[in-house]
Amino acid sequence: MAIPSYAQSLDTMVTTALETMSKDPINALTESGEKFLKAAATNGRVFVVNDAESVRHPILYGHGEDSSLYVPDTVSGTADVNNLGAAASEILTQAIFFMQAGTRNINFPQSQPAGNLIDYVSTVVRANMMKIFNEEEILFAQGIAGGSSVPGSPVAKDPMTTDASYSAGYPMSLRAIFQSSSAPTSIETDGNTTNESFANVKTDDIAKWQPTYQATTSATHATLFADLQSAILSASFSEVERPTHVYMALGSFEKMLSLLRASAALPDPVQVDMGKEGTIPFGGVTLDWSRYMDKGSAWDVFPDEDTTATYPILGINWNSLRLNTVRAGSPGSDNLGFIRQLGDMQAHPLKTNLFKRIEWKRQWSIDNGRRSFFSLGDATAAGYTSIA
Repeated sequence: MAIPSYAQSLDTMVTTALETMSKDPINALTESGEKFLKAAATNGRVFVVNDAESVRHPILYGHGEDSSLYVPDTVSGTADVNNLGAAASEILTQAIFFMQAGTRNINFPQSQPAGNLIDYVSTVVRANMMKIFNEEEILFAQGIAGGSSVPGSPVAKDPMTTDASYSAGYPMSLRAIFQSSSAPTSIETDGNTTNESFANVKTDDIAKWQPTYQATTSATHATLFADLQSAILSASFSEVERPTHVYMALGSFEKMLSLLRASAALPDPVQVDMGKEGTIPFGGVTLDWSRYMDKGSAWDVFPDEDTTATYPILGINWNSLRLNTVRAGSPGSDNLGFIRQLGDMQAHPLKTNLFKRIEWKRQWSIDNGRRSFFSLGDATAAGYTSIA
């Protein structure tokens, strides 16, 4: 099928629109991302990295050899106390997060009206970009490909090549941060995955690589304030290594609003506007919700796996969680976008459409320990099983 003569002009307009939007991903993320992508952009956690097989973060897990404390002007030393006699240890390892790619076609009708089509082309490109980011939001929140928005069935996608789903091209999911999706070994049938590596790091070797699990004191939200405050404090280790946001299902968020309005001596205008922007300040963090999180057994992450349907209440450290996007475009460009165009405008072989094929590469990663990420659970009550 021959490409119409105006294909070059159309190709130029699509290229211009793609470059404009992909060079300014923050606005697109803010407009398209509902919660997680928007938070990443707002908190400055969207990074442009060079194209590579993986992103590696050095993880500090020790302090080397011990310091020697001594009395000045003392000539003789003490055995096994001097630095040269102390046991030295490596204090760094690397967390490895493999890069994943996505691709799609942007389609246009073969026959178009004459005139300036830049507004039409820009709108089509913008719609495709918004869909890409919405799919990325769902992929992170649920680990489900194809843009499904069915809540309550999140799947863990680990940053490990041994994870079949991860190897298929799905990036790391939210649930994977709190629980490994690799199959427990025969001696770990209780769901304890501390002996398994996450991004090439074993939590048994590095304690700070294990997420924080806070026990609930009730299967209902009756003790929500106390449980949540305890979890925030337990997962706070420094100004950088601490939870910054707490995400939950809409039902839990509405319950939080109800409890705050009922128990807090606040002026009426404050009570009315509480939660108006979709978030609530609490205990030094921001409480938020996601429509892609709902009650399900998948959120029963400790101590057993997938046994009791529970409401997710998860603490995220946006000082550590980050979204890495690979730069694409001409190496001579000052502002390289993250969308790569694969060839020129092409004619669809089976339909009267023209299409432009695009590709992007990205990965979620953690550049600090996971202990500042927390989830609420309990050995007997799994988590919050009721909104009561």
